[in-house]
Amino acid sequence: MKSLSLFTALASGLVMLSACNNEEGVIPGGDFANDAQQQIVLQVASTGDGMQSRAGRPLYSSEAKQSIENVKLIICDGSNNVKFVETIENWNTDAESTPYTTGGHGREKTISINPKLEAGTYTVYAFGYHDSSDYDLTTITNVTTASGTFEPNTVLPVTTGIGEEIFAGSLELKVTAGVGFKTPVVLNRQVAGTFGYFEAIPFVAGATKLQLVAYQLNTQLVLGNFSNFDLTGNGAGNGENVHYVVNGTEAATSNVVYSITLKDWFTSIENKDGLIDAANWQLPSAYTGKANFKTGSVFGGAFLIPFAKGAAATDKTFVLQLLDSDDKVQKSWTVKLPATDSQCSDYTLWTWGGSEFTKTDNVTDVAVNYNVVRNHLYGIGKRPKDNPNPSTPGITPDDDDPEPLIKGQELILRVNDNWEVLHGMEIEE
Repeated sequence: MKSLSLFTALASGLVMLSACNNEEGVIPGGDFANDAQQQIVLQVASTGDGMQSRAGRPLYSSEAKQSIENVKLIICDGSNNVKFVETIENWNTDAESTPYTTGGHGREKTISINPKLEAGTYTVYAFGYHDSSDYDLTTITNVTTASGTFEPNTVLPVTTGIGEEIFAGSLELKVTAGVGFKTPVVLNRQVAGTFGYFEAIPFVAGATKLQLVAYQLNTQLVLGNFSNFDLTGNGAGNGENVHYVVNGTEAATSNVVYSITLKDWFTSIENKDGLIDAANWQLPSAYTGKANFKTGSVFGGAFLIPFAKGAAATDKTFVLQLLDSDDKVQKSWTVKLPATDSQCSDYTLWTWGGSEFTKTDNVTDVAVNYNVVRNHLYGIGKRPKDNPNPSTPGITPDDDDPEPLIKGQELILRVNDNWEVLHGMEIEE
């Protein structure tokens, strides 16, 4: 499981919870109906290995991971008045949280609510984020005391980059005097992701880089309309619980998602039978000790804020380009969804409209024109692990499979996380 789970409980003698789930349960050793103690148990599953570039972790594969430093809990009443606040810093250190392994793996922390919540209906919000974040987090970090109000749909502007991984969730909580409870609120990833893993790259004289260009990129991320479902299977088996949400707004001026500098991967760019000669391949120093790739391949990936598809069916959501030193496009590929992808059949879409999320039923995307939605990973090529065979650089197992760039002019994406869905993108033959 690659979500963060926050468990709310009235309990005494609280013991470690079992695996994160969405079912109410009883913690052994407590009399919930009569015990006045109120406690919050924060559980963060699969905390990752701590690899980071700038603020957040890099995206190297479809592997379900997360790595955060801070978790903030905010509880509001029915009028959005803040009634309780708790901030956990340095979440991954033993001083702030403890490991748990029962039914899962990650870290947890128990928080006692004091003063206690009175009987009534509340909303519990929780956020997991990085230090030195790509986002302006002041609307979250400025909430330090149980006073004032909190906006249910929190809008975070991007201050640098195109957005990094961040987690959030909420839960409606009904407190009855003298009655105990235990129920989770699940924090899921709030951004989308995309990567490209390529080999058999066409030789073009003067070519310097590959880059992925999006139909649109956004500069603000909206935290709201949470699904509150604990995802399993890392992109598979979530069925009716898959949630399609475009929670981005404010179009960016540049639409470049990521760039791959060819000289980082090849000591020289030479022609061999119409392809860049793989004999000159090297592992870029940026990946040493962190990720391994197949000899002759190149890789690029990024988290990004979700965006809506173009109005015309022919508007291309993603295009991969091969550029020369003057940034002139020498060759391009349309990146498309396979016809069997879940977004190419009817689904329900939620879109931020500026003041609230709006629901649209029976949305159907087409191969080249599709929405990029929250917590879905859009990948070109197969890349299930960051480091599939670290002991042998340049050699990877069969399930690690780059996409050849000699197959026509279109690429197929593949989606995934705990990730909700893994979309596999294609090159059209």
